[in-house]
Amino acid sequence: MRVLTVPNNWKVVNAPEDCGRSGKEFLKSFSPILLLFYINGLDISSCLCRVSNKSKKHILLNIFIQIGNIFVFVFPVVCQLLWVMILPMKKIEGPLLLVLLIHISSYYFIRRSQNQIGQILKILNRISHQLQCDADYRKRKRATYVFCIVMYSLSIAYLYTYFWSERRIIDQEYLKNYTLSRGFSMLSANCLPLVRDFAVSFNSLGNSILVIGTTSCYTFLCVQMRCLFLHITKQIRSVKGKDNACQLLHSYDDLADVLSDLDSIFSYPVFVIVVSSMAVLFRSIYSLIFLQQTHFELSIPYWFSWIYFSIVLLSVIFSASEAVQAGKLARELIVSLPGFLPLRYMELKKMVRRNFKRKIALTLWKTYTIDRSLMFSALGTLVTYGILLATLGNVQS
Repeated sequence: MRVLTVPNNWKVVNAPEDCGRSGKEFLKSFSPILLLFYINGLDISSCLCRVSNKSKKHILLNIFIQIGNIFVFVFPVVCQLLWVMILPMKKIEGPLLLVLLIHISSYYFIRRSQNQIGQILKILNRISHQLQCDADYRKRKRATYVFCIVMYSLSIAYLYTYFWSERRIIDQEYLKNYTLSRGFSMLSANCLPLVRDFAVSFNSLGNSILVIGTTSCYTFLCVQMRCLFLHITKQIRSVKGKDNACQLLHSYDDLADVLSDLDSIFSYPVFVIVVSSMAVLFRSIYSLIFLQQTHFELSIPYWFSWIYFSIVLLSVIFSASEAVQAGKLARELIVSLPGFLPLRYMELKKMVRRNFKRKIALTLWKTYTIDRSLMFSALGTLVTYGILLATLGNVQS
């Protein structure tokens, strides 16, 4: 982390390292997200507490979870590769295989950075305690639980309606005939359809835990940073002395570092989430609007997937853009902070010029900056390509 240069005659006010009440509340508000990550084999909670000796049951549970996650990720990929070779709708099965592969790559990207996520939580915990932020963390914890439960309920509802959908009936009949007439004649006619059901179930339920965990973690980290940035702006407007000003400078500098680290960790996983969400939204909307032969009761899975990925896309984009806007506002006030203390104007001016030149930004894979206009760009992309494909379909027919 970058060291903030402070004049020798300035006193820096530091809070104690042990967590205060607000810090404990902050960490507790992330317990549902830490549980989701633990189910995915990411033990971030061990980075937050100093546990030297783990029990044998804990070690065996970790091994079981790791093996289970390998199976949950590998089995659907192998099956999806088989469906690409067998099923006739390769324009659907091929992109699904690609989505599965990039989701696995994002999982291992987060897995590699799990210690850094724990460090980010520690730093935000310390800053919250230093600034004595009065956020209602209990309400935020309830909101986190509600978000995770609603999202996973949508995944279960999608899976339930899939088993009664027209698409499944067609695939089941095709796989039964393929088993009887092709190279799978030694297998039962219900073998491949059963494998298909298991693969879809593992993909829907297992991949949902990863998507929900990543989305909720990124969203609520952005919400917390937004609250801290706004708290700093409020404190700057009422700053009274040089000690308070120096503490605010340090807090802003730490938050800017956290935002940079958050972008380094989540820029690729969030890029995967945004791209896959737009792909599924495009598929769902296109099917609902242009596939006239699909009956309403058989198109219900498309409605659930549309609601699910709309929430994912909106939560990621809006939380990140609001955190960036709050950070930019705090930076503008930090730059103008010397004007609030005329007696220390030159010293503060030198500190601001030396330490606070970097920009506040969150990106998608370090290529596209997340802001409020991204939602309109995504909507325009969906509409444009939808009209284009519909036009090409009418021309071909």
